Amino acid sequence: MIQLNAEDVIRGLKRLKSLAKQDILISSLAPNPEVWMKMATARKQKYETLMSLVEQYGVPGACEIALEQYASLPAADGDSADIDPHTRGEEQALEVFFKTIGVDGRALKDARARRRGVGGIQ
Repeated sequence: MIQLNAEDVIRGLKRLKSLAKQDILISSLAPNPEVWMKMATARKQKYETLMSLVEQYGVPGACEIALEQYASLPAADGDSADIDPHTRGEEQALEVFFKTIGVDGRALKDARARRRGVGGIQ
């Protein structure tokens, strides 16, 4: 993981939250507005949660908690259409967070492997 200070990470999360808000506003123009709205809302909420975690526990602590949250998401068989839009939005927000702070791909793969359901733990 790249060492970033909490202020920089929070600034980045605020920008990502802003992008999710924009997606909420334009969701009515999307091919499937209800799904788009749910995914964007879930991303916005997850970015807010991540900001709180970074403020409370710092970047390393927030990363550990986020990896556990990521691992607790239901597994899918690779078809994103099978995933609940709220869950998919949370997953997207967490993956962007991990990329932003430079989480090693192996750690993300390990967390994904611990998921329950199709492709993960049964």
